[in-house]
Amino acid sequence: MARLTNQLGKLIGKLADDAEGAVFYAFKRGIKNSAENVIKDLQSQGPSWSGEFSNSWEIASASQVVSGSGAPGKPQPLKAPLLTNNEFKFKSEVKYYIANKAPHADVALDLAPYIPELDKNVKFGPPQKTSELRYGTRPDGGKRGELTGSGPNRATAPKDWYATYVQGGHFDKTISTYMDQALRTVKL
Repeated sequence: MARLTNQLGKLIGKLADDAEGAVFYAFKRGIKNSAENVIKDLQSQGPSWSGEFSNSWEIASASQVVSGSGAPGKPQPLKAPLLTNNEFKFKSEVKYYIANKAPHADVALDLAPYIPELDKNVKFGPPQKTSELRYGTRPDGGKRGELTGSGPNRATAPKDWYATYVQGGHFDKTISTYMDQALRTVKL
């Protein structure tokens, strides 16, 4: 009887470890999928004038950084690094760091004000008329805040798009969606 109890205890321990491992892996997969889909959201909602900005996102864990190419063209998806067990278990709440490395990222994210350029046709002194300033104009006439334009990527984003995404609930919804999806796959 003692032998049966001992074997049953080991079996229960193994089942608990297996269940914990399945949940643990589902959490790691859910966090990874959430980060990848946040990048997709940012690429689709943010400016994509040439594609340089939308291809300059990066996802970093404590041990690895995955960066976009920064090349012009259509937005390319990023694959987040899978967290190590130690990163998942022992790192503080922030598991991934998401940033954009484009030189003009602060302006594209509406975190820094856009400073208009002086029209090159004005020879000396400060501009005399507002028509001498170019407020976010693009080579083919597009303007900041215009959502469409010619060519495959000729679009900016609505003003304050990034703050709206992060603070308006869409960011939290994306994370919740992919965490729920990962946890639903756990078979206990």
